[in-house]
Amino acid sequence: MDQALKEYIQSLIPQGFPDGRTVLQEGVELGRQIEVPRSMFLEKHGCKSYAEYRRKRLAEGKQTWQILLGLATLEDELNGIRKIYEFGQRTGMEISGVQSIPSQIVGLPHEYWERFPKQTSYEMHDPADWIAHNQTVPIQVAWQDFHLASPAALQTTINALQAGTDRLGCVSTLIWDYTGYYDEVNRFSDMVRSLGILSTKKEQEIDVVTYPEDGLPGYFLDIASWVGYMLVENYIVHDLCHALFSISYGGLLTEVQPRMAFALAMHRLLSTEDHCALVYYNGGTIDQLPDDVNCNYGTGVQEMLIQVLFNLKYHTPIIISPVAVTERLRTPSLEELLDISAAGIRAESKAPEWLPLMDFSPIEALSDLLIEKGQKFFHNVLDSFKEAGVDIEDPLQMIMMLKHFNPVKFEQSFHPSVSETGVFTPYCPSQLGRQTMELKDEIVAGLKEQHYDLTGERVICASADGHSYGLLLIDSVLTELHATVVNGGVDMEPATLLDLADEEDIHHICISTHCGQCLTYAQNLRQLAVERGRQYRITMGGMFTALLPGNKLPVDVQDHILETGVFANNNLKEQIQFLFGRA
Repeated sequence: MDQALKEYIQSLIPQGFPDGRTVLQEGVELGRQIEVPRSMFLEKHGCKSYAEYRRKRLAEGKQTWQILLGLATLEDELNGIRKIYEFGQRTGMEISGVQSIPSQIVGLPHEYWERFPKQTSYEMHDPADWIAHNQTVPIQVAWQDFHLASPAALQTTINALQAGTDRLGCVSTLIWDYTGYYDEVNRFSDMVRSLGILSTKKEQEIDVVTYPEDGLPGYFLDIASWVGYMLVENYIVHDLCHALFSISYGGLLTEVQPRMAFALAMHRLLSTEDHCALVYYNGGTIDQLPDDVNCNYGTGVQEMLIQVLFNLKYHTPIIISPVAVTERLRTPSLEELLDISAAGIRAESKAPEWLPLMDFSPIEALSDLLIEKGQKFFHNVLDSFKEAGVDIEDPLQMIMMLKHFNPVKFEQSFHPSVSETGVFTPYCPSQLGRQTMELKDEIVAGLKEQHYDLTGERVICASADGHSYGLLLIDSVLTELHATVVNGGVDMEPATLLDLADEEDIHHICISTHCGQCLTYAQNLRQLAVERGRQYRITMGGMFTALLPGNKLPVDVQDHILETGVFANNNLKEQIQFLFGRA
């Protein structure tokens, strides 16, 4: 390890934090006092856990299906769960699970809610709201988003367990920030306490779940790095905290061979006879087309079919979670989710005919490579941390290292190719990373043909949420056009973003947004600019949808954003023209 990396790692070692082992034990003691009831679903099917139900289904040659659901209000959400159950009763196509996605605000203590930007999903206020989900109809409801790694982790964990959840996450979102909340000691101590609680629920097969796409791997350019990073999270959750660890995946893994090889690598590395390390596959959106959305059934169904075949081949009871054909445009309606689920379930019926025709040897060969390189990545992380003085047996300290480590630097510091050749070279490039770089090259080539040169221009680039590839794209394009880019990173709050602009004396700002807060974000920027008496030129790209009063689903708000003075546009050439007055 070179001295610069060693000093960087040492600079991230948290100060003033309690010993994570002591905090973990506090959670263990608390967990022994918490009882997890059997849900209506488990009572109906006579199973001790949802994992047992999944294994029984697979033994019968059947798959387990779920829907990710996050509607506008709690009443809408509960009605949606009822409709999913009624759909199964009416059609015979059973969707047994719902992963409920509330507003991000649920992850905050109540005293912070008033200052938090309005989101597009529903709110839960007290334990009864969680309990209502699993007492509506016999469908198994679980929670992952805005729970385990949130500022309110301890309370959301307890609420979800007492409502009968079968899993809790999401570990990877420990890198996400929450507007207006800055107490990292309390937030991540409670995350470790929650892991302690969950370690007492292994006999009930309650999983601690991660989703790599929403964490550091969302920035990585190599799937081998995903494998290595998953081993780091497993080390923290399973080895240090003694809880069951499982992985959900799929949103950024649209290409069949890398996706299946990643799943097989994690299965071979982490699954045991009694526990599958992969909990659910989530449909991808990278290949979805924004126009004539019905054509997206083609990509969606083939993704689900290959997952069914994978489950049958390797005896993995991985839940299948379809993505609606409108996912890339907006939050889908329940009807759209049921439609894609029905298409997938019908494709499942043909799987026995396809399985004898399938050759999985290319997937297995790539899996071998990912295991080899991923394990080297993992050991590079632990060895470097230990050499730099990190207490690698302290789960809280390890979590804080991941929280603050620059994601791009993380991959390029520990990637095996760097130690092998001195140059970062992906073994299995991620599709979105590769496509982002290809799109960057295409945009830059077109702008250079028109003699665009931003030498001397300075600009702030940032993401309004936890998503990174839009930020990577705009940073890369502007940098290659010779602008000086100050990258503020992800989860930049409006006030913090303008603080950075003021500190750097930069008036040009480019924002990437995805999670439905675009209009509130733009309105906050306008108000702050007026209060500060300063002029900024601000562009915004990404998804321009938000939940407006009187609407149950998000709607296009691009025109509303433009009214704030923020230039909402997904054409980088036009953004550059707005920012710098270039014709």
